[in-house]
Amino acid sequence: MLYFSLFFVELVILFFLSHRISRVLSYFFYRISRSHHFTIMAIAVLFFPGTVLHELSHALMAGLLGVRVGEMEFMPRVDGDHVKLGSVQIAQTDPFRRFLIGSAPFIIGTLILLGILFYTVQNHFFGNYFLIFLVGYLVFEIGNTMFSSKKDMEGALELFGTIIILVIIFYLLGLRLPAINPNIILDQPLIQEVFKQGSIFLLIPLAIDVIIIFFFQPKHRK
Repeated sequence: MLYFSLFFVELVILFFLSHRISRVLSYFFYRISRSHHFTIMAIAVLFFPGTVLHELSHALMAGLLGVRVGEMEFMPRVDGDHVKLGSVQIAQTDPFRRFLIGSAPFIIGTLILLGILFYTVQNHFFGNYFLIFLVGYLVFEIGNTMFSSKKDMEGALELFGTIIILVIIFYLLGLRLPAINPNIILDQPLIQEVFKQGSIFLLIPLAIDVIIIFFFQPKHRK
């Protein structure tokens, strides 16, 4: 349970850092090039694998839920004071499916992270420096691009409001859901090892993000 909690605490921290990192890097690339085109291309190359996975996650979830998918873009563009890395057009739907589609990059990204770490742990790849670097790169890419934007989560408020109302109604009616003990699953040695290695590997994007933000963020002169 300790490593499970640590893993998701690190994800929360990474969420805030990932929103900052693209703006800091965009400013840095523009400062050294004085070119919006170069800045966009640099961000596109740096985050391209993660951007593709992010937008495909939206499209995959929409397809599974029977919602029509339109045009997809994998090239970033300047949107106000930050760079929008990609986009996918999704048809209008109900709040529940809109929430699932919007949160798909986080759900699928987390599952892929755990899958990569599970496979790495199972096959004892930690002695291979190339594979360690590859896993670290994949974790950095996925970790910094799997979080949903405000537009992605437009249906969240309506959905959570509906859930809260239903919970209150069930409570007043005396209806209770059966208790589930998550420790039955989380206390399994292999699951603990996966989350342990996951919490270690998440330190990679966290450390890189902190270093980049510290050294490349704009310095305001007094």
